[in-house]
Order: sequence, then C-alpha cells, then structure tokens
Amino acid sequence: MILPEHHCPGCGVAQKASPRYPWHFCQECLGLAVDARGQHLEFANASVSGDLVWRRVGDSDWQNAQHVLCLIHDRPVLVHEARFGGVVAEPVPEIPLTGLSGLIDLRRGGGNKS
Repeated sequence: MILPEHHCPGCGVAQKASPRYPWHFCQECLGLAVDARGQHLEFANASVSGDLVWRRVGDSDWQNAQHVLCLIHDRPVLVHEARFGGVVAEPVPEIPLTGLSGLIDLRRGGGNKS
C-alpha cells in the first residue's frame, strides 16, 4: 500500500505517513500544546506498557487520562496514546466528540472531564 505524503498540520514539516493516524502533529508541535490559560502541557506514557499521562509544565504530578483536548497554535487538538506506545496528537474534527472515555478537556480551563 502506497501512503500519501504527510505533513504536520501545525508547522508543515514532512512526516512519515501513517494509515492509523493520517493527520497527526509532529513531536515538536506536540511540545507546544497548551491549555486554555496558555500553560504548556507535557504528555508521556505511564509505563512501558503504555497508558497516557499528562501534566502542566512545572507541576510534579502526572495525571492519568485516555484522551486530552488541548490547543496547538490555537487549534483544538486531541492527544491520546498511540497504538504501540508513544503519544499522538491529531486535529479535532468540526464534529462533536462522542464516545471517548476518560476525556480531559483542557481547552476551557481546569482539568475537568467532559
């Protein structure tokens, strides 16, 4: 299967195409993720086996989540665990997000589940 060329929707840098994540941000743009107050966010896997964790830069405690809504370049982004480990950020479609368990929405402030 030949995959189409892919570029980061945040900065335009060329990236390896992925059929599972056809429109994902590069890791450099993921490092620019912020909440509604402009606080920078960090994401990681909780362990070698995965599980997404996040925190605001400067905080010492990591928070568990399955999905986090935040902002990159003032654009809504969904951050989640990649299938075989790692973290992936994808633009949020213009449709309502339903059926996502463990969703943390940081676009509106706070860290409340939506």
